[in-house]
Amino acid sequence: MTDDCGCGGTDAASRPAEGKAEPNPSAGTARPAKGSDLANDDRRNPFGEGIDRRRLLKGSGAVGATAALAGCSGGGGSGGGGGGGDPAPTVFVFNNGDRTVSVIDAESDEVLTSVYLDTTASFPANQYATGIDDDHDVLWLNVAGGVRAFDQRTLEELAYVETGYGPNYPNVTPDGDHLLIASGGTTGMEAEGDESHALFRVDADRDSDAFGEVTAEIETSYVGPCDVTLGPNGDYAFVVDVADEAIRVLSVDPFEVVNRVDAGEPITEGNVLPFMCTASFDGELLLVENGEGTLGGEPEVPRVGSESVWDVSDPENPEEIAKITRDDGLPSAPITSEVAPDNTAAYLFIPGEGVGVVDLEANEYETTLDVGGDSISGAWGPNREKLYVPVQDANHVAVIDHASREVVATVDVNQAPTGAVAGTVRPEGDAVSSVRASLASLGIAFGEMEASWCMDDHCYCG
Repeated sequence: MTDDCGCGGTDAASRPAEGKAEPNPSAGTARPAKGSDLANDDRRNPFGEGIDRRRLLKGSGAVGATAALAGCSGGGGSGGGGGGGDPAPTVFVFNNGDRTVSVIDAESDEVLTSVYLDTTASFPANQYATGIDDDHDVLWLNVAGGVRAFDQRTLEELAYVETGYGPNYPNVTPDGDHLLIASGGTTGMEAEGDESHALFRVDADRDSDAFGEVTAEIETSYVGPCDVTLGPNGDYAFVVDVADEAIRVLSVDPFEVVNRVDAGEPITEGNVLPFMCTASFDGELLLVENGEGTLGGEPEVPRVGSESVWDVSDPENPEEIAKITRDDGLPSAPITSEVAPDNTAAYLFIPGEGVGVVDLEANEYETTLDVGGDSISGAWGPNREKLYVPVQDANHVAVIDHASREVVATVDVNQAPTGAVAGTVRPEGDAVSSVRASLASLGIAFGEMEASWCMDDHCYCG
């Protein structure tokens, strides 16, 4: 974690020009330019030092094969799974380096296809509505300036929710009716001028006439909302405010703040800096990642990180029950986490170290798993038995089996995989998009290369 990393971004403006979000344009309408205006213009070319020969040969072969398929089929191809019938356990992996999405069969742990999107996601909405019994078919991707919705079957854009803020962290309610977005973030503890931040509720029901529109908004002061997570019944959500040193409890409907709880005492001479959070699937626990140091200003206190465990069985009154620090074996500052479905373990994504495992029955740090490189996020497969961890600097996804708490497979994907989300619907296939994906893997860019707010090492809240 570096000092110039705000809540998912670098120096781009973190407040909306008008201070309010506008309703989403209908599907097919050209997107406003605000999102790309807020993107990180300094993002790195992943091919700046040349193209790996093995990838060149592999990509060239894929281009030839897919181009032939496009010629024979008139543009349609097999995406490795149909759009109907029985659920197809799937993991979508978003490759920040070339703006493609890799589609993984979550049973065989093999890549079925990679498709070019011209956008990406670092932290897509990925906790609920992604299980094997769900038929949710929308990918909600956090991009600079808002959130974009894509159909899982066609990978066509359905909606664009413009928030006006650079960092946006979304999550879908378990029933799939609402999308919540924490927007704003911060690169310092104090506001410059009259800056404010905001929380949004969006209609996520595809059968609704208001799909993709903002249905409620909470404009906050300069608090730095950096993440949002939900309980299993969808009645309450939790937001961590890095600049306010607090956990905010929201009622989803009506959309309002019902409590604010201090993030606790820092373990350094600086601040706690809570910046990411994950609720357990049963709604009993909340995991919070803390920076532990200073954010801007002087004197500078290096951030060492900690992991807090909160009891949220009474959701309106969270209570911290444990804090895991360097003294307990935590090797470095975790970025975010995923909680096992049986509440026995939490998996922490720790750049430079791997994936840390916390025993939640003893609230003790257990071990660090080597995933082959750096990762900042992960997602459970639809059966919630395996955790899929994109590893940016290795161009693969590490698969962790929860039963053994070990890495059991690695799956090669495209350039700089960062975010992942589960699903039970697969793309129908588009040979033209597959050709573009193959060309993109060789460093040939298309379109605007819209950025997620998480680029290279600029990914972190606080």
